[in-house]
Amino acid sequence: GGRKFFKCELEAKAHAASRWQEYLKEQYIPVTIKGDKAIAQWLSYQKARYDNGEFLKQEYIHKTSIADKFSKIIVQGKQLSKWDLSELVKHPRSPASISEEIIKQILVMDLAYKTKKTLYYSFKNIFTFFFERKWTHDSAIGSTLFPKNKHGVIDNKAARISKENIEKIIQNSNPKYRLAIKFAAYTGLRQGEQRELRWKDINFQDNIIIISRGVQRYGTVGRTKTKNGQRIIPLVPSISKELKELRMSLGKLDKEALVFGNSRGNYIHDRFLRKQLEKACKQAEVSHIRWHDLRHFYASILLQAYGDDLHKVATFMGHKSIEITRNVYGHWLDDKNRNAEDAAKLDAAFNGS
Repeated sequence: GGRKFFKCELEAKAHAASRWQEYLKEQYIPVTIKGDKAIAQWLSYQKARYDNGEFLKQEYIHKTSIADKFSKIIVQGKQLSKWDLSELVKHPRSPASISEEIIKQILVMDLAYKTKKTLYYSFKNIFTFFFERKWTHDSAIGSTLFPKNKHGVIDNKAARISKENIEKIIQNSNPKYRLAIKFAAYTGLRQGEQRELRWKDINFQDNIIIISRGVQRYGTVGRTKTKNGQRIIPLVPSISKELKELRMSLGKLDKEALVFGNSRGNYIHDRFLRKQLEKACKQAEVSHIRWHDLRHFYASILLQAYGDDLHKVATFMGHKSIEITRNVYGHWLDDKNRNAEDAAKLDAAFNGS
């Protein structure tokens, strides 16, 4: 067919990628393998990567959870684990129709939008693994993108985590765990960071909290979620006062003791904290919020106080870059310009003074 000329390198690469996919389809030889065995092989491949030091144990355990969810997805009335993969992408089933079914099932899961989106693209990676091994004639969900979050959902979240609602939730929480909930809302610590917080990390003299570690997924303890998660944030005076009162009530404590430990001084289980928040929402007669929404509330307060200084907001939130802050919380930005000290400014924002 003669030479083909391209306007730019990007166009040439796109053409090459398209031709490669066509070649793979032409070379396809059906391999009979059941979905459950294929999923097991994908998981075995991830185990080999973990053994090779490519990622931490918590990520490998997370991948086992993804594999379990993937196996239970239904395509035309049958779980993926029970499909003969060579028959999966075959008329009348196209990548578009399969992805539509999968997206519908993910959207009704009781998960945050971001988690649903991540799960979808994890499924997409598993299908790519199948396709590369010629177990399917085509990538089973093709190039279909996960639907964008609707603006109404964002607006609804803003209403659910309004200052009025958060105050109601705090006031209606179990007195034993009220400070834990209030602390999360007034400091923005991730749940794992708060559960690992020790008295040595709180500097009452300078009114600051030093964050360097966190309880990670599946109970392992290590550094914060990202390098930027290791940070120093101002301790709001009202929270400082309540923490001092808590410490005095506990008597003499080792500086290594957990601030929010259970009655035996061990970690509080994350599910238990979520349950306490759920009960508080029900008692306050407000819409249910997730524990992580308390961090979003903190971000909204920061943006009120420091909307003109995203670097400070990103620093206090422990974000890797200002762009992350802008992308996640940009819809809350305003033009307020104030000039008080950090802790005093935040205290005024929280308490409405």
